[in-house]
Amino acid sequence: MTLSLFRVPTNYSQRVLPYVDENETLAAMKMILSSIAAMTAMLLQANAAPIPLELTRPDGKPGNPNKPVKVYILAGQSNMVGMGDIKGARPEFPSVYLSADPAVVAGRMPAGSNRSKGACKWFWKSIPALRAHGVYQSADDSAAAGALVSIHKGGYDPKTDYANKKPAKTSTMALGTTSAVIPSIDGDCTPVATAFIDVPATGTYLVRVGYQASTHAVAKLEGKEVYHKDVGGTPVLTKVMLEAGKRYPLEITYIKGGSAAFWLQQVDLVGQGDLVTLTQKDGKFPHLIDGEGKWTVRNDVYFQEARVATQGKGSPLNAASNGRSVGPEVGFGFVMGEFHDEHVLLIKTAMGNRSLGSDFRPPSSGRLDPDSQWEGLEYRLMVKGVRQTLENINKVVPGYQGQGYELAGFLWFQGHKDGGSTKENYEKNLVNLINDVRKEFKAPEMPAVVATVGFHGYRINTGNWKGVWEAQMAVGDPKQHPEFTGKVASVDTRDFWREVDESPRNQDYHYNRNPETYLRIGDAMGRAMVRMSGGQAVEIPKTDREAKTVAAMATEAKIKEPTEAEKAASIATIKPMLVDGMLEDFLANPRNQTELKKLLAGPPSKPDKVDQYLEDALDDAVAYYQEAGIHDYDWKPVIADMKTANWDYFGYDIPNQPNKTEVKETPKGKKKPTPPPFKINTRDDMANWFAVGFDAKKAGWKAGKAPIGMKLDEDVPENLAWIAKYALYPLKRPMAATVCDNDVVLMRGSFELPAAKEGHRYRIRLEGSIHENSGEGYAVYLNGELLNKDDRGVTAWRRQGVRGSHIWAEHLDKLKGGKVTVAVANYPMNNGKPEHFIPAIGPLSVWIEEQKIPSLKLTPPTD
Repeated sequence: MTLSLFRVPTNYSQRVLPYVDENETLAAMKMILSSIAAMTAMLLQANAAPIPLELTRPDGKPGNPNKPVKVYILAGQSNMVGMGDIKGARPEFPSVYLSADPAVVAGRMPAGSNRSKGACKWFWKSIPALRAHGVYQSADDSAAAGALVSIHKGGYDPKTDYANKKPAKTSTMALGTTSAVIPSIDGDCTPVATAFIDVPATGTYLVRVGYQASTHAVAKLEGKEVYHKDVGGTPVLTKVMLEAGKRYPLEITYIKGGSAAFWLQQVDLVGQGDLVTLTQKDGKFPHLIDGEGKWTVRNDVYFQEARVATQGKGSPLNAASNGRSVGPEVGFGFVMGEFHDEHVLLIKTAMGNRSLGSDFRPPSSGRLDPDSQWEGLEYRLMVKGVRQTLENINKVVPGYQGQGYELAGFLWFQGHKDGGSTKENYEKNLVNLINDVRKEFKAPEMPAVVATVGFHGYRINTGNWKGVWEAQMAVGDPKQHPEFTGKVASVDTRDFWREVDESPRNQDYHYNRNPETYLRIGDAMGRAMVRMSGGQAVEIPKTDREAKTVAAMATEAKIKEPTEAEKAASIATIKPMLVDGMLEDFLANPRNQTELKKLLAGPPSKPDKVDQYLEDALDDAVAYYQEAGIHDYDWKPVIADMKTANWDYFGYDIPNQPNKTEVKETPKGKKKPTPPPFKINTRDDMANWFAVGFDAKKAGWKAGKAPIGMKLDEDVPENLAWIAKYALYPLKRPMAATVCDNDVVLMRGSFELPAAKEGHRYRIRLEGSIHENSGEGYAVYLNGELLNKDDRGVTAWRRQGVRGSHIWAEHLDKLKGGKVTVAVANYPMNNGKPEHFIPAIGPLSVWIEEQKIPSLKLTPPTD
């Protein structure tokens, strides 16, 4: 609509005034009116009530449709994407073992699945904690450690009231110390120990007594039986709730003597810190839920995911707008919704694992690699996503009535990928980013809020992100950047860090997935934006975390790393926990019992589908014995020198076998094709190369000592980077005793073996590979019969290192004693067409080994 106020008669303007362009006049007046409106709004906001510390629940009303939509751009990497778990929190440890033995080194229990150590990410999550607790001779604060012992003549009689019976002797013992021995007298006797115990944390516990013979005992806590194991029986355990800071009377009547071991296990641990727990159990963030426990919705704030790859996801803002995790947008959006009368649009364009120095590199920073399509790509995608959202704002914002929009602010939360950057470098790029975004959207005064990295809270100043944090704080400091005064604010996030034990998961680079961290960061960013917009907001009070961190770091600085001798002493001390605790839990787990029952029943027949890895649930069980220093059930070579014996071998190359400069990549979004089975191509006179009667010498084969492989000095220069990437793989590799640099090697040898032992199982082990891009595929034969052929071409064995074949039940008749023939083919992964260069990681060795099968009870313990 044209305002008549600005329409001037032509004849009048010609006589009195120079020519005035009506459109220019209207534009100028609109700018003036807009400035007046903005100033008026700021004055009104300045006089409005400040944003309270506890936000109010939204009223469900939409924003004012007569005012321009307030638009905020949220950008960064995965932590701006949002990684705070809404539900599903897991405890830091599955359980906690507690010992009073002074030799114990607190930390994690040093045991678990062998196969998990190398191949599974969840391994560390499955290992319990090891902590200390107290055992005292009385309830007095000054009481000595240990227990009082009354020793009664005669064997244990369950009908005897030992508390009212005069003992033959009294003594003390270091209850809880595995190496200590329960006092006794000559002849049969029944020791009764009394003590007081405490725990460091309130929770549910199991009481465990003794080791080996001394596990036969009865224990009472506050007069109630909590442990009972008869001779020949299994322990009966009763869960008990114990409070931290309280001492509980304990009485143990020993049926058999031996070790004074005693320990506790905290069980039924629950996850902490997910959003459901925080809101519904802990009572935090009441504005996020309604009276029925459902997520409240801000109909005046709309959240839109605008990164091009995932564009289109959006909803009125609520705790679940981001899906299964929460990001800073919730805290920020709820603050801005309370501040603005207008409708608010949050446009988030963030992606994980992105750096400011490269991926988000702003145009003003120039190019480091002009030929790179990735450098600066995330910046360009951010701009594109925001523009596309604004071009379709009528389709994005519910109830949009053409009122227009205002770019009201820019938010930045990023930094992990730039770890190690200097303050100067990151600061330069961040300043350029803010200025370039303003220029891009023609908003030169657009406020910007930068949330700093805050990994490990106040410890960050000693870590890899010190320079990034300093740079992020600098842009909001008027002394360092006076040009940003009043228009750029920095939010120090260190106080919002939450430790693992109060968080859903152990994932430091995602702030332990703690939603409180993300909500507090977003809330603080919102309050900073409100102040720059002329409003008021109550400051989030600082906690005592900084002081606690300083004190903790001072204490940690005094703690010395345990020596190897101290570690060994700790392992010896926790043997009961490993064998009678963790192993029992492993055996009682229904997920393990199905496989264990089959393995304990005797050597299995060859399954339809053979696992790529040799280790199984029985090996996992044996791992607990190994950690306890018990090696009766280790796999051991049947022939001591077979690993380095003389073998007949034949090598040949595959036509068009690619080297490391010729590998082919699978296009993004395409599934890696399954390679066809590898065909071992040989001359006609070698068709039965694996048979017992094959004459290798006549066929022109060579003979050489194992291990067989390429020269070490040929592959080390190319492999160092690859090996460094897989740090679990040892750098010290054996030298090849026999050099063979072909793509495929066929090996065979005949050996005199003793007869297979009863109660044992057998397997043929392969270790190493002969050449780069080789070793993934293999075939194993025993006396001319195929035991296993694997063409799946995975690289996990390079870390796990156990491959080959079990000797199945139908093949055990070949181990009756005497000569056997072993043949092995070792060939490239993916039928000679690897997608990535895989280096040779050590020459190939082959040997037969045996394992004594332990006697394991699979009956679950009784609660």
